[in-house]
Amino acid sequence: MKKISSEVKIGAFAIVIVAVFIWLFWFLKGTDLFTKTDSYHIIYSQVGGLQTSSPVEINGYQVGVVQKIVFINDGTGRLAVTISVNKNFDLPVGTKAEITTATLIAGMKIVLRFGEGPGIYKNGDTLDGYLAASIIDKVGNEIAPIKGNITEMVTKLDSIVLQLNALFTPEFIANVQGTVANARKITGDLGEITGSEKKSIAQALENLNKFTDMLAANNGRLDTTLHNLAAISDTLAAADLGRSLASLKGSLQSADSLLKNMNNGNGTAGKLIKDDSLYNNLNNSMKDLDLLLEDLRLHPKRYVHLSVFGKKDK
Repeated sequence: MKKISSEVKIGAFAIVIVAVFIWLFWFLKGTDLFTKTDSYHIIYSQVGGLQTSSPVEINGYQVGVVQKIVFINDGTGRLAVTISVNKNFDLPVGTKAEITTATLIAGMKIVLRFGEGPGIYKNGDTLDGYLAASIIDKVGNEIAPIKGNITEMVTKLDSIVLQLNALFTPEFIANVQGTVANARKITGDLGEITGSEKKSIAQALENLNKFTDMLAANNGRLDTTLHNLAAISDTLAAADLGRSLASLKGSLQSADSLLKNMNNGNGTAGKLIKDDSLYNNLNNSMKDLDLLLEDLRLHPKRYVHLSVFGKKDK
């Protein structure tokens, strides 16, 4: 078997080194020579620090990298970004490329936000893109109002301190010290009064304890009494006393009006009570009836005719 010479070995090793170098060079530029990818272009007005080889993600999973970033020479200052995406990931029409922060310290990345189609973007198509607000910008926007409030609060505190300095004059401090001394004196006087009236206070506390014990002993009765009062109040409320009293008042007014009419001789009952003619007529009728009955008793044949043989007496 023929041996391989050292020159051949060195040449093969050099070729491998060059191939690895070329692969590493393209890999660092964002192109994987062993993976089939599609390229897409996005136009941005600003990229926010995006660089080549920055990751391209879909739902948090890296599917590609940024290949290159170039200025568009049309006087607008816009930039054209080219990304490579694994062929296994189809991008629906309407997909947007959002530049956002990768982490707080790891630069920027592109996140692909899927559209709703219909249709799929092809290799070399241009996507819509935009720069999202960074976390630092969001924090700055949220802190800005707080900063204003803190500044205003510090200003107010400074004003309050100045007013306190103006308030705490030697005269005011002397007045406060005098007030404290008077409070101490009053406390001492209260202590003396408490010592002299200790028996009375103890007796009052004992009486109060007896009263509370009595309330505790009659707790059941008190509960029953309160329950009965509640039941009575509920009954009175359900009875609608207001309507009953109003009805009674109306009845009394009607009775009073009726009695007034009778007393004034109005109506049939009033005439019977106030007019004497009815009494006189009834009295005369009774007299006539009495005479008729007396005549009937004395002369019955005038009114009753009896004949055994059918003969009528004259």
